[in-house]
Formats: sequence, structure tokens, C-alpha cells
Amino acid sequence: MDIRIFQKDDLMLVQLRGRVVLDECDRLKAAVVPRITSETSQVNLDLSRVDFIDSAGLGVLVGMKVSSNKNRAALTLVSPSKGVSDILLVSKLDSIFEIKTGKEAEQVVKALSDEANLLSGDPVPPAGAQGGGQGFQSPPSASAVTASGASSRDQIERLCNSARDHLKLRDYEAAADCYQKVLEIDAEYLPALNNLGIIFEKKPEWRDRAVAQWERVRELSEQRGDQKHLERALKHLSSLQPS
Repeated sequence: MDIRIFQKDDLMLVQLRGRVVLDECDRLKAAVVPRITSETSQVNLDLSRVDFIDSAGLGVLVGMKVSSNKNRAALTLVSPSKGVSDILLVSKLDSIFEIKTGKEAEQVVKALSDEANLLSGDPVPPAGAQGGGQGFQSPPSASAVTASGASSRDQIERLCNSARDHLKLRDYEAAADCYQKVLEIDAEYLPALNNLGIIFEKKPEWRDRAVAQWERVRELSEQRGDQKHLERALKHLSSLQPS
């Protein structure tokens, strides 16, 4: 996810690009929330280039609204993409935010996104910084995410919850990415291995990955004497065999 923050007098524009997901939430909060002060009258979140937002990302938006309310500032979502709009509608959060679209939204962005209004000394690297051209910041490394302070077990739980949110929307790539991050924390976490196997069966081109995943589940289950996961792995491996 990329972040740009502009400030003109008491007006703020936050432009986001990419995926607003669990791993990015701490960075987004750190970049934006401290800047919402009693001297801020309006916070505009430009979501036109956000591809996806999960439940953790929605939580950050709600948190920003709470911070804005505490400082008597208004918070507006500007031109949310179709994907974001759909998620706001499904989660029934569209009713709690002011949303601007069309010419009104274009005018807000045009008025505030001048390079002269780009904040200096941001938590986000300035233009030309490594990996973040034009003021955009590259996603943090896995080690940076791990250093956020949450325990490994907490991180696993949050990632699994995020994966389930993606699955509800049939975003299998994003769900698989969450489970793979779980396995970076605990390479032998059977629920994640199991669920990855199921996800990889969703697309024919992922068949080899599904087989490899279930073989790993079978191997670990045999080592641990976990009959439930062993039977499940054998069942899926049998169904994946060429007819």
C-alpha cells in the first residue's frame, strides 16, 4: 500500500493506493491518526486507487473517524473504488461515512493534491526515497510487520481472520497470501496448511500446488498422529489424482 498525505491550512488529503489489509494497518494509523488534531477541520481519504480493503482496514477507517470526531473534524471518503464501495455496502459501514464522488470529489483532490501541499517530515519517505517514487512508500518487510509488537499467536489469529474475510469475497489470492504469511510465522501450523490446500483446489492451474500442500499436511499429520488431518489429506489427495 502506498500513502501520500497533503495538508492545506486545516484541510487534509490522504491518498491511498493498493490494498488496505492487516499488514498495512499499523503503518497507516501511524501515518495519519497523529496528524488529526484540533486544528484539522476536514480529513479526506482518497480511496479511488484502493484495490481491496479487509476487515482490519475497515477498522482503521472507523478509528480515523473516531479520532476525527474527537477533534471535531469531518472525515470524508473520496471516490471509493467499486471494490471498496461493495465492501462498505456489505459491511453496512457506508451509512456511517460521508462519501463524495464525481465532480465534487475531483474538486477536492485537485484543490489539495498540489505538490506544494505534500507534508514534509512524514512517517512516509519523501519523493525519491528508495522503493517509493513520487512520495509513495513501499510495503514494510516481513520483519517490520513482526516487530509491530503483537505476539506470534496474535498475528496468526489476525491473519487467519483476514483470510476468512477474503474467502467470503472469493478473493482466493489474498486469502492464500494471508495463510502463507501465517506459515512464515509457524511453518507447521496445520490449520493454515489445510486451508491453503482447499484454496489451491479452487483453480485448475493451482492443482500441483494443492497436491504439494496436501502432501505436507499428510506428512505432518503422520508425524503427530493427527488422524483427523491425516484422513482429510488422504481424501483430498485421492480426489486430486488424475482419473
